[in-house]
Amino acid sequence: MRIVLVERRSPGEQSRLEELAALARTLDYKVAATLGQVRKPDPAYHIGKGKAGELADLVKSSGAERVIFSNQLTPSQTYKLSRLVGVEVVDRFQLILEIFAMRAGSPEAKLQVEYARLSYELPRIREQVRALMSVEQPGLMGGGEYEVDVRYDMVKRKLANLRRKLKSIAKTREQRRKLRHRRGFKLVALAGYTNSGKSTLLNALTAANAEVDDMYFTTLMPRTRAIRASRKVLLTDTVGFIDGLPPWLVEAFKATLEEIYLADLVVLIIDASDPIPELLRKFRTSREVLAEYPVRVVTALNKIDLISQEDLERKLNVLTISPPASCQFRLQKALI
Repeated sequence: MRIVLVERRSPGEQSRLEELAALARTLDYKVAATLGQVRKPDPAYHIGKGKAGELADLVKSSGAERVIFSNQLTPSQTYKLSRLVGVEVVDRFQLILEIFAMRAGSPEAKLQVEYARLSYELPRIREQVRALMSVEQPGLMGGGEYEVDVRYDMVKRKLANLRRKLKSIAKTREQRRKLRHRRGFKLVALAGYTNSGKSTLLNALTAANAEVDDMYFTTLMPRTRAIRASRKVLLTDTVGFIDGLPPWLVEAFKATLEEIYLADLVVLIIDASDPIPELLRKFRTSREVLAEYPVRVVTALNKIDLISQEDLERKLNVLTISPPASCQFRLQKALI
């Protein structure tokens, strides 16, 4: 599918179009064109009205079948943009949900993805309800119900049911962790930005044989294996972080993220081959997530074979002078 990528940035904000393109390639989309604008968000189209017209022309000339925004769009912005450009318009979070749905192989992963999808959908249904409530209610004496009202209640019930199931899964994981601790195992979690090389490291240190490719979110579910050097140390590969995740998406994967927060040690994997601005952005994103919890963290620079020794030293210095977000975050360095 041919797509157009769009990004609105505030002045001085770093572009994330390259990362958006990498996400799109995960679904085998072909980027036909990109469009960017630096300005405050517009209430109607998110980008300016003139730029929205430019987008419509770009979609037509490039033969694109879909438009993907790097920014989060409101339901009304999505609707207006779709009407204007003549093709489907989605935002970055919808794209991530589609990747999750493609990657979800286990029943637990599918539950988490469904919870995330419905959490994304619920405020959009709420906005439709509010719009319809501004006009006369259907039925006798205004006492009827809109179909969207019924849909909203159904989604809320489904979310409540999924929460119960996910809590049950979290309890099972907790019991498993307690059993491992009683048997003398130490738990080490591999954490970090998506596509930083966590699964490759897991394979190198254990006999996991985990799937590895150069795409985002290959791992959605935790995978725990004993390391070869010590059978009493268990290594867990976890779902990758990504910049700007909304709370509802983090909540959906809470049971999975607990493998990180409740570990004895977290190894934060950083892709050393990234340019320094990207390396710092991903490091800070990961650090912000981990700083919420009292976990001991060792930072490991991965893929150092792809850079020179001089470049490695420069990046080590940059990370060393980047102050921790919390006193609970204990920055150390390892090289992989």
